[in-house]
Amino acid sequence: MPIHTLLIMLLLLLLSPYGKASAGLHDTQGTYEPVPEYLEDASGRVLFDDLPEGDFRAVPQMPPQFGYSESVFWLRFNVSANEAVRYQWLKIDYPMLDYLSIYFQDENGLLIGEHQTGDRRRFHDRAVPDPAFVVELPETSESYTVLVRVQSESSLELPISLLSDKQLRISMGSGAWFQGLFFGAVIMLGLYHALIFTASGERVYLYFGGLSAAMALIQATLWGRAYQFLWPESPDWNHVAITLLVNFSNLFGVLYVGRVVKLYESYPRVAMGMVALAIISAVMVLLSLVIPYKDLIQPTLILSLIIFVVAGGIVIQRMRDRYPPAFAVFIAACMYILGSAAYIFGKLGILPNSVLLDNALAIGLLLQVMLFAYALSVRMAMDRDLRERAQKESAIAKDLLLDSERQQNVRLDQEVRMRTKELQEANARLEKISTTDGLTGLYNRRHFDECLEHEYTRAARGKQNLSVIMLDIDHFKKLNDTYGHAFGDEALRQTALRIQDVLKRPADIAFRYGGEEFVILLPDTPSSAANILARQIWSAMRSEAIDHQDQTVTLTVSIGIATSIAWPNGDPYELLHRADEQLYRAKEEGRDRICLV
Repeated sequence: MPIHTLLIMLLLLLLSPYGKASAGLHDTQGTYEPVPEYLEDASGRVLFDDLPEGDFRAVPQMPPQFGYSESVFWLRFNVSANEAVRYQWLKIDYPMLDYLSIYFQDENGLLIGEHQTGDRRRFHDRAVPDPAFVVELPETSESYTVLVRVQSESSLELPISLLSDKQLRISMGSGAWFQGLFFGAVIMLGLYHALIFTASGERVYLYFGGLSAAMALIQATLWGRAYQFLWPESPDWNHVAITLLVNFSNLFGVLYVGRVVKLYESYPRVAMGMVALAIISAVMVLLSLVIPYKDLIQPTLILSLIIFVVAGGIVIQRMRDRYPPAFAVFIAACMYILGSAAYIFGKLGILPNSVLLDNALAIGLLLQVMLFAYALSVRMAMDRDLRERAQKESAIAKDLLLDSERQQNVRLDQEVRMRTKELQEANARLEKISTTDGLTGLYNRRHFDECLEHEYTRAARGKQNLSVIMLDIDHFKKLNDTYGHAFGDEALRQTALRIQDVLKRPADIAFRYGGEEFVILLPDTPSSAANILARQIWSAMRSEAIDHQDQTVTLTVSIGIATSIAWPNGDPYELLHRADEQLYRAKEEGRDRICLV
């Protein structure tokens, strides 16, 4: 299924509401979802005994949700005699409500029951140890009225249901498998990368571990599990946990993205903007401890959206730079942005509620963490490859340095220690100059002679195949005469780049042999494999023209291939001579072709 089709389907599900107000919904499993009337008390001073009877209105949608509001809301619904016998529990399945007062009134208007709850009270004071607010219904076979008073600094949402004893037990365990999967995956990934940080010292692992922990705790708080298991005696801490954790995730997210896409090395000026966002996030973390939730939640959400936009632009630019980890980060960000935006808009009352909307943030978080871990592994693999290449390129310089140290006079030992660093740098520069072609960046002919003899000797020990490819740019002299030497130099550089793009194995090495002629050394490679590589180079040259200073020319190459099994005391230059003969044959037969023996 194409990804855009999948996203459209997800959005359609998010936009599907529970339904408009009706007379209430029974199911066969022992659950009843009443449709209440509501009254908004902007002053917050209306008491139970003073409720105006005629001011209640039908709720516009189910479950009732009123967004962020400083008002007190009263909800009222009737329980029939049949329902009074059938159901034993009332459940409000939204753990973020601050203060809840629930009253039961009989047909004569007398108060027959009252409960005070909410997440600003200790969790252990709840009648039923569940993240949702669960209270026992009156033991009566008569009809009665339920009134709920709610006040909260969080988004006001009241999914109310009446349950039987059996259904209550089932509902308390529902969703546990998904929550277990979520917490297990996120926490294990975070701990794993935190342990890698302790061993490697790479801060990007620490940032990922912090981001994973913050995300897991955010979702645990939204589900009410953090209050239930981590700080059940601390309602004040539970009240500030969301803003604190969201700002922590912003902080670690900014630091992680900057590191994983190598922003500081690639775009240092842009990186300063990310540093500024990290500083702002750190300040918001501190403010979360002193500023009330209601005053800080919207600035926190706005900062989160700003970070998403800025980080998204950076990741897209790194994708344009063809940096592989950026693609995984982009997909991860899309998943998180989709999930978090859907969740935020739902809590702001912009989107109507839906089943998927309740878990959108958790699903987005889980996908994001997994894809972030993948992006980090890709980046580390790339860094490892770069280190291995650097080690190979510095091997000759290290050998020269060791020889120089052994030949030094004992009386000059102190001076040698002082000059060691300078000597290493000088030797590295000298080695690079002596073995590299300055125009194309490939190894030069001198280094080819050394490599040919070395690889032939190595192949002879195992009696392995050794292949040589020689290629020549067709009509290069005419190209220089027609378009100028600057265009000819660009043609040589582009040819070298396309050769390097085709070569995948570290052992396969390309050289500029001289003029417009290139040679490629392929250890342990049979003739058929060498022919495939040559065909890829030949196609790469023809597939895209050379553009330089408003001049566009499609180049062709003639290619000769020779392969033989290396033998002790054999002549490696005989193999080179045979490849040259095949190149000459390709030119005689009309150029723009491949000849091999």
